[in-house]
Amino acid sequence: MRSKINLKSELIKSAIVLSSGTVLAQAISYLLTPFITRLYSPEDFGEFGIIMRIVAFLAVIGAARYEHAIPLPKKNEHAFHIYRLSLRILMWTVGLTLLAGGIFWLFKSESNNLLFYIVTISAITGFTVFISIGRHWAIRMKWFKNISISTLIASATTNTAKLLAGIAGLGVIGLVISTLLGVIVGSLVFVFDAFGIYKRNNKKSKLRRAVVARQYREFPKVNLPHSLIDASRELIIAFFLTLYLSTSLFGSYDHSFRMLKIPLLLIGVAVGQVLYNKISADFAQKKVIYPLLKRSVILLTLIGIIPFTVIYIWGAPIFAFVFGEEWRLSGQIAAVLSPWLMANFVASSISMVPAIIGKLKWFFWIGIVTTIMQLSFFAMFPELMEILRITEIGVFEIISWIMFVLFWGSTIWLLRIVKGLDHSNG
Repeated sequence: MRSKINLKSELIKSAIVLSSGTVLAQAISYLLTPFITRLYSPEDFGEFGIIMRIVAFLAVIGAARYEHAIPLPKKNEHAFHIYRLSLRILMWTVGLTLLAGGIFWLFKSESNNLLFYIVTISAITGFTVFISIGRHWAIRMKWFKNISISTLIASATTNTAKLLAGIAGLGVIGLVISTLLGVIVGSLVFVFDAFGIYKRNNKKSKLRRAVVARQYREFPKVNLPHSLIDASRELIIAFFLTLYLSTSLFGSYDHSFRMLKIPLLLIGVAVGQVLYNKISADFAQKKVIYPLLKRSVILLTLIGIIPFTVIYIWGAPIFAFVFGEEWRLSGQIAAVLSPWLMANFVASSISMVPAIIGKLKWFFWIGIVTTIMQLSFFAMFPELMEILRITEIGVFEIISWIMFVLFWGSTIWLLRIVKGLDHSNG
């Protein structure tokens, strides 16, 4: 079987369509971010980063991960019922979040902005998950242009609003409002899709939703806890860094992390979404999937080597020049985190494969082990600095190389599992 990468393949063509919108969206972000970072402090971004980690945690719960099952059924009718089920769960999630937040606010009335943050966090969560549901339906239907358009207009709205809010001196509140506007505008494409989807025949929909809910119960039972662990980890890391060090340092860390995830956002997500569609279809038809997966890993590795190597060598001066001298520390952190994010770039792009091949439980335990190790190091951050007599940057570097080994190990293991499945099916 040939392992040569075919640039004319359906995978590459579809990934290019998806990437085009994402590239344009990120281009807007790149052009405006150097201006935006000069209008906000690392502390502003630190507070905003904590808020967005809360959103990420709630977004995982949003539709109980059923939206990821939408591309899997052979019949569109069955996928349609998963779509409706996802929307119903989302409405309950947003409603309960508002209720819980409202009760908390009643006992914390001394906080002037608390109610504002409760409402906006709930709204951002709702629109974010709705976009995810719409994206997965679009992946199934191969409406890749819709995904690109949504990504483009969301990025343009968010970054323009952040710039204007920064000029107005709105601080963290401006960052939050800008993000909300972006997800609202980005969801409009999928609102129109939703109206078209709901014109379908809905007879016996409650019974059929119950059937598909049971059929794909592995997503809330296994994928949901796995994703919750990931989201909880990021939230706890934010807590540790803010508690032990400062909100400003967490802001620098968060900014470096987001900048290093750019290759994943630009290319990895697009490749991953198209790969999900292709591999799920091939696996359902009992075709071999290892050659395609191997080519994808090689391609992603080659794409990621250059940007991550550049940041590893010249991270600090690049960040200081592009984002302002106030962000030099963020560049130093980015440099030492680049090995970790390089491995994460590849692993995250193929992270949907365990769900397709029915190995979610195995990778759930891998996620638990990875999370425990990562949180342990962040929990002992001050002790490591004292015992090893190193700076914060030194601790970040140790964590980075350990995570590099863990992510590459899980990627290689996944390739071996898929190769074994191909042999057994053959």
